[in-house]
Amino acid sequence: MNNKIMKLMALVLALVMVVSMFAGCKKADDATTTESNDVTTESNETTENNSDKADTLVFATSTFGQKFSTFFATTAYDQDVVDLTTGGLLTADREGNIVRNGIEGETIPYNGTDYTYYGMGDVEVVENDDGTVDYNLTMRDDIVFSDGEPANIDDVIFGIYVMADPTYDGSSTIYAVPIEGMDEYRGGMEALTNVILEAGPDAVSELSNKEDTEYFWNAFNAAGEKFCQSIADYVIANYGAEDFKSAVEMWGYEAEDTATMWQQIIANYGYDITDNGINAEVADKDFSEFLNEELGDKADMYAAGVSTGDSAANISGIERTGDYSMTVHCTKFDATAIYNMSFPIAPLHYYGDPSAYDYENNKFGFTKGDLSVVKSKTSQPLGCGPYTFDSYENGVVTLVANPSYFKGEPKIKYIRMVESVDADYVPGIQSGTFDLALPSISADTVKALEDGNSNGELSGDVTTTALVDYRGYGYIGINADVVKVGSDSSSDASKDLRKALMTVMAIHRDTVIDSYYGERAAVIQYPISNTSWAAPRPTDEGYENCYSRDVDGNPIYTDGMTEEEKYDAALQAAVGFLKAAGYTFDDNGVITAAPEGAETSYEMLVPGSGQGDHPAYGVALAASEQLKTIGFDLVVSDVEASVWNDSLEANTAQLWCAAWQATADPDMYQVYYSANAHGEGTNSNHYQITDSELDTLIVDARSSSDNAYRKATYKTCFDIILDWGVELPLYQRKDCTVASTVRVNVDTLPKDMTPYWGWNAEIETLEMN
Repeated sequence: MNNKIMKLMALVLALVMVVSMFAGCKKADDATTTESNDVTTESNETTENNSDKADTLVFATSTFGQKFSTFFATTAYDQDVVDLTTGGLLTADREGNIVRNGIEGETIPYNGTDYTYYGMGDVEVVENDDGTVDYNLTMRDDIVFSDGEPANIDDVIFGIYVMADPTYDGSSTIYAVPIEGMDEYRGGMEALTNVILEAGPDAVSELSNKEDTEYFWNAFNAAGEKFCQSIADYVIANYGAEDFKSAVEMWGYEAEDTATMWQQIIANYGYDITDNGINAEVADKDFSEFLNEELGDKADMYAAGVSTGDSAANISGIERTGDYSMTVHCTKFDATAIYNMSFPIAPLHYYGDPSAYDYENNKFGFTKGDLSVVKSKTSQPLGCGPYTFDSYENGVVTLVANPSYFKGEPKIKYIRMVESVDADYVPGIQSGTFDLALPSISADTVKALEDGNSNGELSGDVTTTALVDYRGYGYIGINADVVKVGSDSSSDASKDLRKALMTVMAIHRDTVIDSYYGERAAVIQYPISNTSWAAPRPTDEGYENCYSRDVDGNPIYTDGMTEEEKYDAALQAAVGFLKAAGYTFDDNGVITAAPEGAETSYEMLVPGSGQGDHPAYGVALAASEQLKTIGFDLVVSDVEASVWNDSLEANTAQLWCAAWQATADPDMYQVYYSANAHGEGTNSNHYQITDSELDTLIVDARSSSDNAYRKATYKTCFDIILDWGVELPLYQRKDCTVASTVRVNVDTLPKDMTPYWGWNAEIETLEMN
């Protein structure tokens, strides 16, 4: 994942109500060029002629990357096409949990209602006495691809081997799942590109030659400069930079031209072109795409694998057990593994070579190390989804209902997915150009929707809006290494210092978040998105508002308190924490001295574009004004995103605000585990928590298949994090789906939509008016 984009977007754009990019965090959300707008206009003329037809739905979206392959889609918009045209072995429910009995259907309650989910397969998880785990997968026997060819388990196995190939460079990480024999199969072979990169520009690998090596490095550097220019162009288009120099400064570089910036990137990452290397800088186009363009006709040659040693002929943990069944043997339990078992049902006869498939003789539909046949179909998908891909022309993807879909042919015959820009989504629906879209929800968007309906509400006679919790949450963080008493960041005194700050900030959340977001967001109490099944609910035992107890563990607030009384109570509680931390006060209640290692002034970084345009800004400012009355200075610095990012990455930020993006599984390892603190590991534990009890609980939770146990364990983890005083959960914001009330039968939209159950989750029953 691209950390810079995730932070720059999720922490700046998302906080001014532009949709975060995590679903496709390697790409831009907006199509802002004149060329794209011209294409959109042309497309709109085409779709207007069809938008009144009851058999056509016009969906507004952003610019496609035109990688519509289940194996190689990278943008969220391409993935939307994939989701509608292809099928996966397993499905998920409204909370993102895998449905284990999809063939016969499984009924699962959500929000007080029972819903029955059907999928293309079942999964049985068997935990063996020796610690290994078997995933027994069964596929429906009536799945048919949209070209009329029947599907079976060999199509699934073929797809697994594509994603497990040593040269695979798509987004799937199936190779990271602890599948027996995976490492042995992927070992002993590398793409020629990787071989040359490992040798470096000043050497020629024994597996290459001088001519191919020189050609590669010329293309590599040419691609690098274009990559740098794309970053500058992206920042200019989306953040208002005036020229190349100012744009790359916002990105964190000081360079007058692309060549200089490229050398700086090389200095930072070497020749690592993965998402943890050069591609961590990606703006709207992967470096590998630029590289392949420069390599031209030779791209396939460099992508192909070359033998570097011994390599297993198969993945021993992938076992075919019947025409419609297989077992995946894993060497250990991993809570996230089950999410990877929803393998694509990809037509071997289309993406591969049936004559090259012989399971018993370790032939899996293509030559190991050569995915050129699979990649050649990237722009023209074929699958067993509810729709068939017809075309992509002039910025419009046209899909046609698949009569062979296992849930039945969709009621809407055609879907036209039209490239546009976010600002045009709502006006387009209101004018009749579009029928449905997922606009970024902002104050302007809300006003436009309310003004467009005669009842003055979000849903009315012109448009219908469904608000859905965003798959993530906003927070304020404190670095325990630099906000502490003495030398021990885990001491009670250090925790009391941080809890003093959090207590004062916490009480201002309700007012500020409501003012900034209105009904588009809600205050949360635990460091987890409300969209997760593991999130504590108000009805759960032990649930309480965070930082609502004083240093002695007593409730700070009582029923009937006014807002002002709550603010005063919070400040007095903060004084109690500061005294316990070792701060001294005079008779007027003003700080006279800080304990050793602590300060009376700390800085909070807010990327508010210099205008305070950030929900955390108001929270911090209100807390700062209160703390000043007791002689404590909380300096609120409204900084550029690059300053914020560099400080966070260097772990020098004392306090900051940010937003996390949630995954379907609530695993806490990356963000809170001790090995990822102090610049080590993933360097994503910016709180610098090093707590052995927390580490043990995190590992225990990710090692169990019992969700009830996991939820209870995570609740304990949340309590530990809050006790450290390093994170203040701030808000859970909303995304929205907007449909034309006039043209779409809004009663047929899915009920209780979630981030995991969107507008197209029941596409086969969606109707037009």
